[in-house]
Amino acid sequence: MKRPYLWKYSFPMKKGIFDNEYYFYEDGNIIHFYDRNQNKFNIEEIVSPSSISEEEKLIMLESCPDNLKETIKHMLQL
Repeated sequence: MKRPYLWKYSFPMKKGIFDNEYYFYEDGNIIHFYDRNQNKFNIEEIVSPSSISEEEKLIMLESCPDNLKETIKHMLQL
């Protein structure tokens, strides 16, 4: 059973089939859930803010609900 997350952002699917999602947790962890290619699906890893591009960070922050924006901004080290 998955633990509850604070917020999730899903980038549009590449080629219509490849997931690219980030899950933000209250403990500060960020989980990246993605598909690398047609043979490697459902990869899940804890990532650091430095491993996320500035462009991706800004896209996520722009979509973040106002009540979580400061928390997510802090987690992304922006």
